Amino acid sequence: MFESLGLNATLVAQIFNFLVLLIFLRVVVYKPLVNILVKRQELIYNNVKTAEDERKEAEALHQKYLQEMQKAKEDAQSVIQQAAKSGEAQAHQIIESAKAEAERVKEAALREIDREKEKAVAELRDQVAALSILVADKIIGNQITKDIQHNLVQEFIKEAGDLPC
Repeated sequence: MFESLGLNATLVAQIFNFLVLLIFLRVVVYKPLVNILVKRQELIYNNVKTAEDERKEAEALHQKYLQEMQKAKEDAQSVIQQAAKSGEAQAHQIIESAKAEAERVKEAALREIDREKEKAVAELRDQVAALSILVADKIIGNQITKDIQHNLVQEFIKEAGDLPC
């Protein structure tokens, strides 16, 4: 029967066996193999998705760290500027305090100079008064001539020159 068609029985048996094998493989092996491939595909997809999510999370974390570092840098700069301002203010306060102290010492020295000056003027007045009395006593005691007057003036100048001024 198959020979009239030009087919060999072995060939027909092989085709039949091949078709049975295909049906068997389709029923028994294909579904589990497809399931394994689907699971493998899902696993790869999930791994890629997880890696992408982790990459995004790492990028967000990196950006957060960069922002925190920038904020810390700005805070440090602010602290440095505040410390510099505080130092300048303290230096200014020290300078002002030193100026006030110098002014106080200057005023005290000027008061002391004025007191010493007043004291010296008072002593000088006492000495001038004593010399005046002495001169008047000499004048009254002697008749004044031009020579005596000249001698008295010279004597007064000599005594006045010996005064501590």
